[in-house]
Amino acid sequence: MKKLTCLFLVFTSFTLSMAQDLTLIKNGNSDFTIIIPKAPEVQEIQAAKILQDYLHRISGYAIPIAHDDGLPSPNEILIGRGNRPETAHVPYMELGQEGLYIQNTGKKLIISGGPKKGVIYAVHTFLEDYLGCKKYSSSVEVIPRHNTVKIGPIKDLQVPVFSFREVFYNDVYDPVHMDWHRLHSHGERGTSPSEWGYWVHTFHTFLDPKEYGESNPEYFSYYDGKRHAALIPSWDGKSVQPESQLCLSNPEVLEIVSKNLKAAMDKKPQAKYWSVSQNDNVNYCRCEHCAALDAKYAAFAPEEKMYATHGSEYPALGMGSMLTFINKVAERFPDKVISTLAYQYTRVPPKDIVPRENVNIMLCSIESTRNEPMETGDRAFSNDLEGWGKITDNILVWDYTIQFSHLVSPFPNLRTLQPNVQFLRKNRVSAVFEQGNIQSGGEFAELRAYLLAKLLWNPNVNIEEEMNGFLIAFYGKAAPYVRQYIELLHDNNQGFTGRKMSIFGSPVKEKDSFLSPELIQAYNDIFDQAEKAVKKEPEILSRVKSARLPLQYAMLEIAKEEQASAWGNLAPSQPQRLNLPSEVSHLLYDFIYHCMQTKVSRLSEWHTPPVEYLGKYPVLVSK
Repeated sequence: MKKLTCLFLVFTSFTLSMAQDLTLIKNGNSDFTIIIPKAPEVQEIQAAKILQDYLHRISGYAIPIAHDDGLPSPNEILIGRGNRPETAHVPYMELGQEGLYIQNTGKKLIISGGPKKGVIYAVHTFLEDYLGCKKYSSSVEVIPRHNTVKIGPIKDLQVPVFSFREVFYNDVYDPVHMDWHRLHSHGERGTSPSEWGYWVHTFHTFLDPKEYGESNPEYFSYYDGKRHAALIPSWDGKSVQPESQLCLSNPEVLEIVSKNLKAAMDKKPQAKYWSVSQNDNVNYCRCEHCAALDAKYAAFAPEEKMYATHGSEYPALGMGSMLTFINKVAERFPDKVISTLAYQYTRVPPKDIVPRENVNIMLCSIESTRNEPMETGDRAFSNDLEGWGKITDNILVWDYTIQFSHLVSPFPNLRTLQPNVQFLRKNRVSAVFEQGNIQSGGEFAELRAYLLAKLLWNPNVNIEEEMNGFLIAFYGKAAPYVRQYIELLHDNNQGFTGRKMSIFGSPVKEKDSFLSPELIQAYNDIFDQAEKAVKKEPEILSRVKSARLPLQYAMLEIAKEEQASAWGNLAPSQPQRLNLPSEVSHLLYDFIYHCMQTKVSRLSEWHTPPVEYLGKYPVLVSK
């Protein structure tokens, strides 16, 4: 059985005393052949074609591909598990499912890996780390041009730190981009089938209030003196959601959930991971039996710890009734991994009970501040993570990297990305889901996605070097100015005692920190210089203007909050449309036009397309 377990990242790239330089292509020609097995796996064919393609783009020469059923020749690039003496020495047992291995023997180049895309990852690693190719986004890559391709000694074995790595950004799910950066998807994005059957907030899926609410209210949460089995309007305004949770001490609930889970598994037998997890509310059951379990296994007294998200505060109840229930479900499905949320009221690890081996704890950092690393900026969450790490290594952390209600707004959290990922690794986290902006566009979406992808493979990567490389490739001559803006923005987002930059915040809330009038003027001065530097390069100029969109959005939101009461009606026949000052209207038009030109889909999570923002701007009230 495969489980979400911690893997160690191993880099053993070093100089071998017996190895030699190897010239793969010389003066636009080569006597090398790419060798794949006689009956190759799909990933071995794909890896060989990727290597052939990029070597051709680098040098202009396409090295031929052949099968390993012929006699060995002196000059071969061995892809995958071919029939050659050299591949017998590849340490496949150390590679696991996704590890990669690259070796220059002095005569041949070996590129291989674990059975789950390991050889594809190995080819991409070879191209990036040894030939200088870089893929910064789905559309921006760097490929050096050389008539001669020569490599030095290589013996490189890498095994991923995290067994599941997802970066939830729209651009990332380009299949080539995903494979290059060795990323996964819990859904059906990319080229690999998902190993997840269901993904979070599934109680209502297994036991639906619509089906059981009237006939069996005892299946649902008891609080405020009664059972709550209703459906209520969802946050999106277009659907309904359960009012409460399940009564986890009711034995009939266990039977129904297990029965419906089994039916779902039968429809998707290849899926290993199944989320059996709380609905997205804090209305847990307080009945006598659930409360007794919660009290029995609680590490803290009720209300000793209080957390808050979505504008409401709730006690850190713990996992007593939840983990008791989930362990029973997991016991019935020993060949599957049952994942459950440690989220909001269930975030605190329990005492005197541990998750079964096939239980995955999905721990969510939704409450954490984003202007400081979570280890120091949110000691409550850090303590919870450390506590979970002491009782299990089967932990998936759901982290958050954007501002939900203002996707196109300055959100200076880049300096927290690496320390956060390193902290997760240090505390036995085995998998990471970085929730970014699945919409098209957003503040530094490509940059943030690129850095996160790098960190999830190697938490100790040189993040400054990677950021500089990205900025140069993405913004050209404007890169120094964009970097100056990033640094100034971040310099003014740290060192504020007691201040919290929340994923539910807004630019209006930052008027006294990194969005003061003086700083906004400084940012605009920087962008004026950046645009001037690339004014004759339309594609790069467009990217610079996209980087400026968050600043423009912040200015519009702040102006609306501060000035709208003085603008007055545009005309008596249009009492809801305000007479915008010319500087505001021109800023608004420029902002919306560039959003449309670059296909920015939403300004808020699931809401507010740019055209809708344009139509409502004069009458909207900032929240």
